[in-house]
Amino acid sequence: MVKNKAQSMAAQTADLLIEYITTNQMFPGDRMPTEAELIEKMGVSRSTIREAIRILSARNILEIRQGSGAYISPRRGVPDDPLGLTFIYDADQLAIDLLDVRVMIEPKAAMLAAMNATEEQCRKLRDQCTLVEKLIQSNADYEKEDVKLHTMICEASGNRILINLSYILTSSVRKTIVATSDSLKDSNTYIYHRKTVEAIARHDPISAENSMICHVGALREFIVSKIKNHQ
Repeated sequence: MVKNKAQSMAAQTADLLIEYITTNQMFPGDRMPTEAELIEKMGVSRSTIREAIRILSARNILEIRQGSGAYISPRRGVPDDPLGLTFIYDADQLAIDLLDVRVMIEPKAAMLAAMNATEEQCRKLRDQCTLVEKLIQSNADYEKEDVKLHTMICEASGNRILINLSYILTSSVRKTIVATSDSLKDSNTYIYHRKTVEAIARHDPISAENSMICHVGALREFIVSKIKNHQ
């Protein structure tokens, strides 16, 4: 009973922390007040504050930086696996289904990025694209950086919903890469990465959209063919 009461208090405090974050309109990267300040503001014990912060960290609302404190997470509260992809066991069909969803969303994200990206974002996109190309061409692990590139395109769109969706889409990219054994490298579809990024950089929304359609479409076609050949 005592344990349940303590858990309830921590959950209530977590809700109060969310209210504090939204009332103060805090954004990803913003630092939360110190532990001592939160204890004073919330009127609860140190252990309750720590448990409340752990709850929000598990929900991707806060991230804890060792020795520095708690910060608003860039994931904006988006769960790690909101679509339950972990429990879909047919990896081949999952890869195809995810690409079907990506082709509905990512071309529009690229189009909006071409309309809204800043020069700094364009520069970073070019640098990231170059990094992914080098990793693929040198047979190095490219998954993390490829995921980052797709996330950056969504961020450059300026659309807040797309930015949150990008974390779901990156799960798609990871699942696709794992399920298809380095398909970007095998199919050369990463060439469309460059075409998409360059279209964004010159603020050409139609070309950016079409290049992303070609990228995801070619990747899907390659994967379907590869799956059929292994059946």
